[in-house]
Amino acid sequence: MVDTRQLDALVTVSKKDILEALSLLRSGGLQAKTFPTPPNLFTGCSLSIAVASRDLDVISELLLEAEIEVLLTSYFVDNPVRSFYDKTWN
Repeated sequence: MVDTRQLDALVTVSKKDILEALSLLRSGGLQAKTFPTPPNLFTGCSLSIAVASRDLDVISELLLEAEIEVLLTSYFVDNPVRSFYDKTWN
């Protein structure tokens, strides 16, 4: 189970690489969760991987070794997963 309270950054990769990237990060023992990319960050409908910003150096290295291109990295003051669900909760 991913502790989403620790996730304060998003890593966006191409749609074709999202599952491979997620699997790679989780197999490396990192907290990672697929998450809708906010439209103000990346045009179009896409997914990102929510991660802890403290792990970004390790994540970048793992993805580079796997030849997975990072399209965008975004940092957040608040947890993007929690913010999204707080705003959409009925």
